[in-house]
Amino acid sequence: MKKRHIILLTFLFFISIHGFCQNNLLSSYKTYFDKDLKNWTHTFKDFRLSEFKLIDTLRFEDLPFGNTDNLKEFFKLYKPALTFSNDSSRFIDIYSYWLNLEKHGNKIVANTDIDQAVSLCDIKNKKWLRIFFCGYSTRIDEVIWTSKTTFILAGSEMSEGDKFNPKILIGDIKNRMFLIYKDDLCISNKIGYSSPKLKRLNVHDE
Repeated sequence: MKKRHIILLTFLFFISIHGFCQNNLLSSYKTYFDKDLKNWTHTFKDFRLSEFKLIDTLRFEDLPFGNTDNLKEFFKLYKPALTFSNDSSRFIDIYSYWLNLEKHGNKIVANTDIDQAVSLCDIKNKKWLRIFFCGYSTRIDEVIWTSKTTFILAGSEMSEGDKFNPKILIGDIKNRMFLIYKDDLCISNKIGYSSPKLKRLNVHDE
């Protein structure tokens, strides 16, 4: 019986250490949240990375999204809002599925969808895949690359009482996996977040 208790305690110890390491991983990205994502973090009251918990891991969907042969036309509408890797070999798109832009004369008009898709395009290898999809209760607001193969998706998720909590996804291209973090006690202090990238699209009402 004593041996069984020791085994159980050892198992729980390693589980707790694993959880600590995963949460500590998010803190290693603090510089990005203090600088590049500062405006996003300021939309939440008492935003502290140390309070976020790893709530889930999720594999990339890796579903066909677009044809790289049509990138020239796609760039005409969406390039100002795309987030390219430092070497420009890849980009992440969080807007095209949601906004569904069209050009009407000299104006760009949105036909917004309630859902949102995040796609990853590997220009060099001509692969364009949907890696994440969410409904109306979740919204991805910002994207930033942290290396050639890792990136951050910063967004929010609706909770009870129509309140919004910050939600952070760390994407790993090599492992095709997201680490998902949330702080359920941190609440948005304003309605919605408007990214500078979104403003660059210069979208007009119909």
